[in-house]
Amino acid sequence: MIRHLMLSVAALGLAFAGCKHKCGHCSSCRDSRPLPPLPAGAGGSPYLLPPAGLPTTPAPGPGATVPSVGPSDLRNYPPAGQPSPEVLYPDPIPGTGSSRSITPGFLGGPANPQASPRGSDSQPNGLSGYVRVKEGLATGRKPTLDGFDALKRAGFHTVIYLHPSGTDWSAAKEVASKRGLAFIAIETTPEKLATAIDQFNATVADTGRHPIYVFDDDSVRAGAIWYLHFRTADSLNDDAARVRARPLGLTDQGEEAKAFALATQRYLEMR
Repeated sequence: MIRHLMLSVAALGLAFAGCKHKCGHCSSCRDSRPLPPLPAGAGGSPYLLPPAGLPTTPAPGPGATVPSVGPSDLRNYPPAGQPSPEVLYPDPIPGTGSSRSITPGFLGGPANPQASPRGSDSQPNGLSGYVRVKEGLATGRKPTLDGFDALKRAGFHTVIYLHPSGTDWSAAKEVASKRGLAFIAIETTPEKLATAIDQFNATVADTGRHPIYVFDDDSVRAGAIWYLHFRTADSLNDDAARVRARPLGLTDQGEEAKAFALATQRYLEMR
């Protein structure tokens, strides 16, 4: 009897102490066994796979909502379904092609494109140095008969002649009037520059006269007038006005150009 009691006590002691022989059959051995090796081909993989039997999130099925990817702040992006902003290209000169549709009667857009004459070097016949300055205003050299015809077909209403002192412009006025163009002559000299720019600004400010074509004989007077127009009517600074006026004839080369430069400086100092 005593022997059976001693054997029972010994068995209980072994049970509390746990299995020491690593048999792999008892719970102690199973908990302390090392993890099984990874499957072939999985060694060195940086991705951790979930243990077997652990529930995972199923892939979204048809019609499921997938979170959007991209910037969350859409204030700088155009709303969906709206077209991109229109890219505006320069308006064509009379008698040349256009990169966008032509609006009849608009500056540079002839009312009858089929009737627009074409000259060499993409210039309309008889309008040497033609440049579109801004909406309703263009400039260049004195038109020939073909040039007046081109202006008429292009829908211009008025021509302004910046002429030197003592010029007889009656023939030019008659040619313009026969084509329905209002003719305005402005004497433009260094001595009368203040009067000339005031008359010029007042004329081009009248939108009822638009489109207007401004011309002179050699571009010197036109360059000086456009420079002063940008300084006074458009309130541009000296640098900006010069940049815009140079392609329109502004220069300091030659005696006449230097005289206009001095007159321009005096005019701006007295304003």
